[in-house]
Amino acid sequence: MVEARSWLDSTKKRGMALGLKGTKTVLDRLQLTLPSHIIHVAGSNGKGTVCALMAGALSLSGIENVLFTSPHVARIEERIRKNGTPLSSKEFDNALEQIHHAAIGDKSNPPIELTFFEVTYLVSMIASVGSEVLILETGLGGRLDATRSGPATASLVTSISREHIDILGSNLATIAQEKVAIARPNRPIVIRDPEDHDVRQAMLTEVMNAGNETLSETPAPAKAYFVSIPKDITVLEEAGLLAHSLFDSIGFSTETIEQAKQIIRWPARMQPLTKLETSTHPYLLDAAHNPSGLRRILPELERYISQHAPQKNGQPLWTLLFGTSPQQNLTEFLSPLHDFCGRMPPRHILLTQPHGGRYPGVSIETLLEHNWSSATPLSVASAKQAVDTLSTYSEDEVGLVVSIGSLYLQGNLLNAFGWANDENLSLFAKH
Repeated sequence: MVEARSWLDSTKKRGMALGLKGTKTVLDRLQLTLPSHIIHVAGSNGKGTVCALMAGALSLSGIENVLFTSPHVARIEERIRKNGTPLSSKEFDNALEQIHHAAIGDKSNPPIELTFFEVTYLVSMIASVGSEVLILETGLGGRLDATRSGPATASLVTSISREHIDILGSNLATIAQEKVAIARPNRPIVIRDPEDHDVRQAMLTEVMNAGNETLSETPAPAKAYFVSIPKDITVLEEAGLLAHSLFDSIGFSTETIEQAKQIIRWPARMQPLTKLETSTHPYLLDAAHNPSGLRRILPELERYISQHAPQKNGQPLWTLLFGTSPQQNLTEFLSPLHDFCGRMPPRHILLTQPHGGRYPGVSIETLLEHNWSSATPLSVASAKQAVDTLSTYSEDEVGLVVSIGSLYLQGNLLNAFGWANDENLSLFAKH
């Protein structure tokens, strides 16, 4: 098992690779009996939330399911959840052994080099054997994402934004086509209406030519269902509308979706932690990790702070903890956050560098080069130091601590609070 884990760690040096051939080859060698339903989800923002909501609803209905998402927040096993709970280390290691053996090959099968993401995706495929439903979240794009190498009975595309333009294309229509290329011939695909005629037409063109012949798919139109999303609803409410449409398209009951919305806990996505749970101040964690995601979540953050932060001198009392992964345009990314802090000034701003991601987080020195006009920022070397620093302040000096930015920052915080265990990383945490 140690050898397989070492092999998995060694795959990190291969970085990111788009393409299906290697993953498809290893998947074929594994000869798995996959679930009768596989739901494939792509998009720029909100795809993890709708995946978690669907998995939660299926679990509440008593339907055995496996959920694959990435990246992980606190530990690698949480990329694969069975009925809402992260895969056990033993199950993860057993799957790794099978993948390692298949990738090494033999005299008639040459070795295949896999990336870290491809290996974890294949773990989910092995873990899904015996379940009724597998839900797959794409990593990057759609057309050439490793998750496209296997079959799917239905697909879903969430909101689209200009991201990874060096890989997916420089305009929204091109990016949208790459995402919607997860459509399978003659199968349903639910699409969040992009509210842009050109983008919608580009998506329809792709849908009408669904299929990848290199995967032995016979090209044919997919069945597209566009879902209009009202303005000013929460990310979770939006996920509910998309989940309803997807379940309807494949004949699943939608009865438990509303219940799941009330009780699932999707770690690091608008996740509240009480004083009892942190042993210090109340926290709210959210992984707004790209410009469109940050703009999308700020109105929701504003409502939450207004409703849940203590009041001081007629104003909500809150503290901002911020750290981010690398951004293509850091100034553009920070601009809405600076505006937000101007409208609703935090009592303190703490800047830190997330740890544990594929790439080093943006340095504190770089963040300090930007104008944080609403407060003089404090520099803290880590999430743990931020927690320790704030714990020395009284409640009426801090209020609600809002941590936003990198998903890895939120994982660092959960580790600092001792929350990185199966119970707290489950979609149905007991707390």
